[in-house]
Amino acid sequence: MSGLEVLVALAGLGVTLLVVAAMILITPRGQVRLDAEKADPQGSELSRSGAPKPSVTSSPSSTAHG
Repeated sequence: MSGLEVLVALAGLGVTLLVVAAMILITPRGQVRLDAEKADPQGSELSRSGAPKPSVTSSPSSTAHG
């Protein structure tokens, strides 16, 4: 292995360790209440709508001729 390959390998290892450390540090500590927003879920006041009906048009320019 050349010196450049060793340098790239060490740089990759360093970046990997930094990413793992950041993921550990960004994780919240303690308990997080997951049911805090159950009373008003997102989109609860939206009405349901049916799927739109496809419009069928038959014109000579829309069909492919082979």
